[in-house]
Amino acid sequence: MLVMMAMPSLQVWLIGWACGPDGLGSGSELGAGRFAVILVVLTVGAVLMSVSSSLAQNMRDLLQEPLMAEYQSDLTDALAGLTPAQTLDDEVTTQVRAARDAIPYNVASQAADATSVVGALVSMVMLAGSLWHMHPLAAVMIALAMIPELLAQFGVEKLTNELWPKRGRESRRANYFERLLDYPPSSTEIAATAGSFGIPEQARVRYFNMAGMWERISWRTVQLTGISSLVFALLTGGAFWLILTSGRASSASIPAALVGIMTGLSVTRTTGEAFGNLMASTPMILAYERLMNLLHANPEIPVTPASAGSVGVHVEHLTYAYPIAAKDDDESDGGGDAVEDDDKPVPAVQSPALDDVSLNVEPGSIVALVGENGSGKTTLVKLIAGILDAPDGAVALTAGTADDNRRVLRSWADRLGASSMVFQDFTHIEVTVREFIDPASRHTDDELRDGLQLARALDIVTGLPGGLDAQLGQEWGGVGLSGGQWQRLALVRTFLSGKPLWILDEPTAAVDATAEAAIYHDLIANRPSGVTVIVISHRPRVLTTMDRIIVLDHGHIGETGTYRQLVDRNGAFARLVNDSLE
Repeated sequence: MLVMMAMPSLQVWLIGWACGPDGLGSGSELGAGRFAVILVVLTVGAVLMSVSSSLAQNMRDLLQEPLMAEYQSDLTDALAGLTPAQTLDDEVTTQVRAARDAIPYNVASQAADATSVVGALVSMVMLAGSLWHMHPLAAVMIALAMIPELLAQFGVEKLTNELWPKRGRESRRANYFERLLDYPPSSTEIAATAGSFGIPEQARVRYFNMAGMWERISWRTVQLTGISSLVFALLTGGAFWLILTSGRASSASIPAALVGIMTGLSVTRTTGEAFGNLMASTPMILAYERLMNLLHANPEIPVTPASAGSVGVHVEHLTYAYPIAAKDDDESDGGGDAVEDDDKPVPAVQSPALDDVSLNVEPGSIVALVGENGSGKTTLVKLIAGILDAPDGAVALTAGTADDNRRVLRSWADRLGASSMVFQDFTHIEVTVREFIDPASRHTDDELRDGLQLARALDIVTGLPGGLDAQLGQEWGGVGLSGGQWQRLALVRTFLSGKPLWILDEPTAAVDATAEAAIYHDLIANRPSGVTVIVISHRPRVLTTMDRIIVLDHGHIGETGTYRQLVDRNGAFARLVNDSLE
C-alpha cells in the first residue's frame, strides 16, 4: 500500500525530471532514457488507476477475513462462559447480538480502515510536498481536496450505524418468520393449519421497514456526495488554475503535476468510506471491548462432585419476581409499564412468582414439587440451582460426608457447580449424540453407554447410523427423534454428571406414564449413593415412591408430606391426583 500511495508524488518528480533540461526535446541518449522513464511511470500509474479500487479491497480482505474469524471465535469462546443470569438479562443479550452484528462490518474492518486512511494521508502529504515548489497554496488545496469526501462518508456511516441496531431487530424478526416457513416442524404445522398466523403480513412490514432504512442511507449518500463533489471540484480546479497562472511552474512540471494529481485522487478514492467506517465504528468497538471484559470477568464455576458427600437444600423466606424489560423508544406502546428516571428506562416487575417460601430438603432424599402451572415450581428449582439469584431471602446447599464437616454453598456459582439439571423446555441441540450427552467430553464410550442404559436410551442410540457419533437433527442431514427420545438423551447428561444434586423439571413430559414410572424407578434404584433429587411432575400418580412431596400454590407452599399422607389429607394434592385420573 505504501508503494501504491507513494506513486502520485513519484510521478510528479519523475515526469518533471524526464521533461526537464536535456530531456525529451534534446534528442540525446539521456533524453531517450528519460522518455523510457516517462513510459514506465505513466504505465505504472495507469495500472494503479485501473486496479487501485480492487487492489485496495483485496488488501482489506487480507486483513479483514482472518481478523473476523479470530474475533468471532473469541466471542464464541467467551459466550461459552456466560452465567445463567446473564443469558436471561435482556441488556446482556442485546450487547451480544450487537457484537455479533458488529464483528464483520466494524470490528474486523478496523485494521483495514486504519491502514487505508493512514496510507491516503501519507499519499496526499507526499503529493503536496512534490507540488510545493510550483505553488504552495495549490499544494495545500490538493492536500485538502480529500477532506470533503472524508466528512461526507463519515456522515453516511454515522447514519448507517445509528440505523444498524434497528435494522438488525427487523432482520432478526423477518428471519424468524422465514425459518418458520422454511423448516419443519413449524412449516408442517403451518401447512396443516388453516390460516397463516399473520406471518406474511408481519414479514412484509419488516421487509419494508428495512428497505426504508436503506432508502434513508441512500438519500443521505446522494446529498453528501453531491456537496463533497462540488467542494472537491472547486479545490482541485482552483489548484490547477493557480499552478497554470502562477508562472512558477515550468512547461515540464505542469504535465507532471496533472498526472500526479489524477493518480493521487484515483488511489485515494476509497479512503472516504474507510474513514467513515473508522470514525462511526468506534462506539461499536468500545461496546465490543466492554462485552468481552464483562465475559472474561465471569467467575469459574467451582464443581462439587458427588464424592464430596450428600447435599441438603435450605431455603429461607425466599421471594422472587421476574422483571419486565422496559421497551425502547421505537418499540414503546405507551402503556406505561416502565418508569423513567433521568431518561433511563427502569424495568417494572410482575407479582412475585415466589412469596416468602421456606423449606428444607434432606441430604440424599428424593423430593417432588407439584402444583398447577404458574405456581412457582420451575422458579424455585432455578433459584436452588443458581440459575437465578434472589435479592430477597436465602438459598444454601450443605455438602459433606459428616455433620461436623459439611460445607455451606451459598453463592449462585457454588450452587450451580453442585447441580445437574434437566428442564422440560431443554433445547434440541443438533450435534452428535456423543456431544449432546457429554458436552464437556469427559467420559469414555463405556461410561456413555452405561448412562444411556440408565436412562433407557441405549436402544435408541444403537439403532442410529453411527451410534454415539450419529448426527442429531434433520436440519443438518441427521436423524430426527421424537420428543420422548430427546428427553431420554437429555436425562443421560444427569446420570453422567457426577453432581450431588439432580434437578429434573418435567424430565419425562414427552413419554407415556408407564415409561415415566419406569424411568423414575431406575432413577431411584440406580442413582449414585447419597445423590439428592428434586423432581417436578404433573403426574402425581408416579410419585408414590418419593420421600416427600411439596405442593406449591401461587408462589406459596400449600402442603407437604408423603404421597399417602397427602392423599389421606384430601387437600390440594388429592385434588391434583383426582384431576389426573379424570
